[in-house]
Formats: sequence, structure tokens, C-alpha cells
Amino acid sequence: MNEAEKQRVSIDLDEADVAAYLAAHPDFLRRHPETFEALDVPHASGNAISLIERQVRVLRETNTRIQARFDELMSTAKSNEDRVIQLNRVARIMVGAVSADALVESLVECLRTHLDVDHVYVGVQGELPADITHIHHLAQDSAEAQALTNVFRRGKPLCGELSAAQSQALFGTEPDQPLASAALVPLGMNGVHGAIVLASGDPKRFSADMGTLFVELFGDLLTASLRRLLGRELLP
Repeated sequence: MNEAEKQRVSIDLDEADVAAYLAAHPDFLRRHPETFEALDVPHASGNAISLIERQVRVLRETNTRIQARFDELMSTAKSNEDRVIQLNRVARIMVGAVSADALVESLVECLRTHLDVDHVYVGVQGELPADITHIHHLAQDSAEAQALTNVFRRGKPLCGELSAAQSQALFGTEPDQPLASAALVPLGMNGVHGAIVLASGDPKRFSADMGTLFVELFGDLLTASLRRLLGRELLP
């Protein structure tokens, strides 16, 4: 019986209907033993709780825990499935790109549309060709480079709060209107030689306790694509 049917039964039947049905079908509980899990059947034992009642209570509590764990696993599976779909979507963009600028432009549109990302920053340390407009040069000691100090130092993706100074340096936001959270992802095959920053105005979009496997794989794919399009010397 699905949820809609359950709801319809609860609406259409009153206690008298239920009692009449059970009286007319005395074998109902034998044919549907799972019904016992939801029933509160007292057992004559005075003021004491009988062993049967205690066992039923334990079974119900166990069933509740199992159901909660199952729901949690289903939610995790759905979340992982969504991430695989998202990663596949950006991978197709990277594989089909014929220029670095076109790649970043399409990637930004995809991230905004499908991953709830408000702003994207891509920067590399090496000198860029003159016709590149969607990738920034990270000059040493620049405000942009300083904003990315931690990701260069750690060499791993960082998720969490984006400071007003970082938001202003990377995205040009006003001091009183910064972006709230971000995923800072390193770029480079041998060491960190650039970064992509996915930023959001939602402080909960990228939290410090969220998993980073997806953005780490994303960074590896982008590194490989930019090396192909810009040359390995730019992202060694």
C-alpha cells in the first residue's frame, strides 16, 4: 500500500468501520503480521509491563532506528547520485572545449545554472596569452594571490566562509556586500599553480564540514583541460 492509499484509508474509515472489518476478517492479522508493529495491544498483567509488551516495544524501537538509518542511507545515495550527474555534466564541457576562454565561459554558466554558484573566479600564476579574458593572472603579492594563500599553502580544496577582503579581492564586491561562502579549489598537476573559486551569497552553500571529494575531482578535471588548452608549462 503506497502513501496515497494509506492516507485515503485514514480519511475514509472511522473506528466503527475498522472494527467491523476486523470482525468480518478474523484472519487479517495472521495475513498481515507487520501490522503488529504499529498496533498498541495491551497484555493483561496488572500494573507490571509483561515480557511480551517489553519485547514488542524493543522491536518497535529497533525498527524505528533501522528505518531512520535506511532513510539516511537513501538520502546519501541520492546526494551522491546528484554529484555524479553534476560531475559528468562539467566533464562533458571540459572534454568538448576547444579554447580555454570558451571552456571557462561555459563552465561558469553550468555552475550557475545547475550547482547554485553565484560567482566563479579562475586564476593561474603563469603569464596568459593576450586573448584570454576569462582567466586571471595571479601576480605575486597581489590581493588575489593573498586571498588564495591558504589554498596554495594546503594544496587541498577549502570550503567555508569567505571573508569580505577575499570577496572584494576576487570578485570586486563592496565591503558591506560580500559573498558569504565559497569552495576554493587548487589547480596544478605538480604543486599548486592556480585556483578556481566557487562563491555564493548563501552562507550555508559551502560549509567547512562539507565533503570535498567532488570539488577535488572537479579541480583535477579542470587542471587537465587547461593544460591541454593552454600548455603544460602554465599548469605544470
